[in-house]
Amino acid sequence: MGIFVAAVIVLIVLIYFMIVMLRSVVSEAGHQVNSYFLKNLESYDAQFKEKFKQMNELKEEQETLNREVKSMKNELVSYKTSPFYAPRPLARDIYIPTARYIDNDFFEEYKIAKDKLLSINKQQVINNVISKVEYVGDMERYQTACGIIEKLNFEAVYDLCSIQKEDQLSVLKECLNGQEAALLLEYVENMQEMEEFEILAFLDYIKKVKNDNDPFVYVSVGENENDYTDEERKIICSIDDNICEGLKIIYQNKIYDYSIYKTRRKVGS
Repeated sequence: MGIFVAAVIVLIVLIYFMIVMLRSVVSEAGHQVNSYFLKNLESYDAQFKEKFKQMNELKEEQETLNREVKSMKNELVSYKTSPFYAPRPLARDIYIPTARYIDNDFFEEYKIAKDKLLSINKQQVINNVISKVEYVGDMERYQTACGIIEKLNFEAVYDLCSIQKEDQLSVLKECLNGQEAALLLEYVENMQEMEEFEILAFLDYIKKVKNDNDPFVYVSVGENENDYTDEERKIICSIDDNICEGLKIIYQNKIYDYSIYKTRRKVGS
């Protein structure tokens, strides 16, 4: 009887240890499975992102190609509808667009414009501008501004720029007199509060006064044209190599353009 009880106890202990070992094996196996699953999931996620990126790049390339194809189609249509389009056969039904290098319509239009301009009496145009546009400037202010500009030559401005700004005004007050000093005072009174006097800004102001009151008529013509200069009537004529036909008049800060230019260049270029 005692042997049987001992055998049962041993059997129970063995079964308990087997259960514990089985649970340990199952837990370890579950942990390894989860670890393997997470590792593969991260790998699949990285591969998915890479594929998605490649797909977007392919989509962008496709859109770019579609735009280029559309542009080429539009260009081909413009060739076919252009008056300069002339298909040239290469072989059988193969054609490529070629340009006609002479545009007869252009020369006809240019001839009309040139004939119109040649029929213009340039002296009469100048006379009309002077007679219809009344001089509204102030001759005294113009002459005063010219006097100040003559005094403020390059060397004088350079010397003034080399001293303190508060001293520039003092020096100018000593150099200018009469109407010149009055223009200086006018500029100083119009300065903003807390604004420092600066010789370059004052010089710009004087140049503007000169231009606003300039009584001269400036005429520009092309090469091989008559000289319309008339000192008594304050007309100054000059050659503009860029004028192909006609003339251009500048009077009281306004431009009266009756010319054809070879190229329209920016001022100062």
